[in-house]
Amino acid sequence: MDASAQHPASEEPGATGGGAPRKAGSSSIRELDRRHIWHPFTQAALSEPPIPIVSAQGCTLMAEDGRRYIDAIGSWWVNLHGHGHPRIAKAIAEQAQQLEHVIFAGFTHGPAATLASRLAKVLPDPLTRIFYSDNGSTAVEVALKMALQLGQRQSPQRTRILALEGGYHGDTFGAMAVSARDAFTAPFFPYLFPVEYIPAPLPGAEQLALDSLRQALSGQQVAVLVYEPLVQGASGMRMMAPDALEALLRLAKDQGVLLLADEVMTGFGRTGSLFASEQMGPVPDFVAMSKGLTGGAMAMGATATSEAVSGC
Repeated sequence: MDASAQHPASEEPGATGGGAPRKAGSSSIRELDRRHIWHPFTQAALSEPPIPIVSAQGCTLMAEDGRRYIDAIGSWWVNLHGHGHPRIAKAIAEQAQQLEHVIFAGFTHGPAATLASRLAKVLPDPLTRIFYSDNGSTAVEVALKMALQLGQRQSPQRTRILALEGGYHGDTFGAMAVSARDAFTAPFFPYLFPVEYIPAPLPGAEQLALDSLRQALSGQQVAVLVYEPLVQGASGMRMMAPDALEALLRLAKDQGVLLLADEVMTGFGRTGSLFASEQMGPVPDFVAMSKGLTGGAMAMGATATSEAVSGC
């Protein structure tokens, strides 16, 4: 079936109202893309041209040439509910006609308050405070800022940051700093703040991880430990047993270290429970969320913490 003949997205990108949109040739999307778009994680000189997609439904992507593709990666692990979900599309359309945005300093609105309330009900106690941001990277950075500010109020020297080797937490500078230092981040090493890494408690490396954490904690003044609960996604889906990770987290918590769970990928049912953190203790002090939060329908991130942290 020729999808491009049935979907208005096959018209030239950028066509707007005020007259009939101009029809696109078969190469128009690719040509405009080639001339103007810089794709992430892509070496343009070596990569094949991107596949122009004109519409999507459920898990199926319809290309400009009529071919269909299964979106098996969920558009970077984002699309939990399928493309073109009618209930989501209807809700967005109705809300856009009522209120699309308002400055959030000094104002609030029903959808934001309702979503925060619903998140608080499904997150582990005592995570009842929600801070909204733009995406997963900023949700992590918001949590880092909260943790460092709280740590310094407790002790001016509590500034050290720990993270697990092989982790991925985003591509803004703070998120890069706590992620694995690799080829993608190498050009920015001189600009990233210091982070100490300990081995992830992978099968066979549980004791090494615990011993490394004990050594790191011996110097005191650690503010926060950043981790992906249960699975390190961008590192190759490296799995950690709940009990192994729990032992690590409890050791850190016993020393007064704040716990930052990056649930951007694992949140909203990816690991069986609604949040991966539910499968182990202790409850993290911060949970970073995005991706499944909107199912890719819009850019949004959220950082959850407790009343005790927000009131400091």
